[in-house]
Amino acid sequence: MQLTLKVNNRETVKGALRTKGILNALINVFVREDGEQQTGRATIHAFDFSESSEWAAGEFSIGDKIEIQLLPDHDADPPTKTQRRSAMPALLFSDPDQARRALAAMHVCNEQLQGILRAAGSAEPHDEALNIQRAVAALVQDLGKYLITPTLNRHPGLLPEAKDLGLLD
Repeated sequence: MQLTLKVNNRETVKGALRTKGILNALINVFVREDGEQQTGRATIHAFDFSESSEWAAGEFSIGDKIEIQLLPDHDADPPTKTQRRSAMPALLFSDPDQARRALAAMHVCNEQLQGILRAAGSAEPHDEALNIQRAVAALVQDLGKYLITPTLNRHPGLLPEAKDLGLLD
């Protein structure tokens, strides 16, 4: 499977996954602390059992055009960054019932974190709410990287349940 990503009609970046794993396109928007300038970064990520790869498609700002296309297998561009996954667990939970319970617990954790964000948005000054949002985003990203992905790598049959729980986009 291959994803292509193009920002503002610049050169198309092609990322691919040829084995079991996850291939995704990420569109991240960053708001400066002063709230004035909003910029973003577009990337493709591929995660398999042995490594993760990243293809950078460039930066963008408000009003820019981003195109994502899903294509069948084809040659990809060389990754911008590759990281061995030996530091990350590739597979978790030999028992599928335990994996299911762990996913349910991660759903509860995510719901609680969303509640913290909602409360911070109304109770905290804007700058502080942004700091809390960054901290929660980093934690959610780590949940995906260290718990959700390795659990689903071992138990791909739980993918529909993980989607239903809102653990995947």
